[in-house]
Amino acid sequence: PGSGSRASALHIIYSLESLPMQFIVLDLEWNQPVSYQSSAYRKVGDSLLFEVIQIGAAKLNERLEIVDTISVPICPTHYMTIHPRVKRMTGLNMDVLADAPNFLEGMEQFHQWCGEDCVFVTWGCDDVSVLQQNVDFFRFEKPLPKMYDLQRLYAQAMKLSGQTALKTAMEALEIQPEEDRAFHKAEH
Repeated sequence: PGSGSRASALHIIYSLESLPMQFIVLDLEWNQPVSYQSSAYRKVGDSLLFEVIQIGAAKLNERLEIVDTISVPICPTHYMTIHPRVKRMTGLNMDVLADAPNFLEGMEQFHQWCGEDCVFVTWGCDDVSVLQQNVDFFRFEKPLPKMYDLQRLYAQAMKLSGQTALKTAMEALEIQPEEDRAFHKAEH
């Protein structure tokens, strides 16, 4: 899609900030315990319901053009068995993640890639809450930028109630996904 499509989709948050900045469109993948009776879950309990296993993002400039992307696999340290549903949805498994950095190392890499003067944008609130839970649990000490839930802002702007699927919003905004670029939904 061209920058006009992205402008239509992100004009809502663009008006929230007055200074030129970069938008980091964030899409996380996370694992969960195979069973809430598992020893891994009993060990960490509610303090780590979901463990981040991949950080994907697209960096947009002030003209809302993609200027860079990143995909940081994260080796899980608590939920070492990838939940079958997570494996099916993401294609990630321990063979792929075994040599990946741990959360703190991966988050540091991601933080450096983000740079200064940026905001995070997500589709829905799940990525924000899971990221914050992992940041707190693993004690990542650097501050996170402001975060905006584009799904909620889209619903407000369109005067909709409830949640709108990303695909539905893309269709309404006439944004076509790029089939040849199998990447996170962060690019859309």
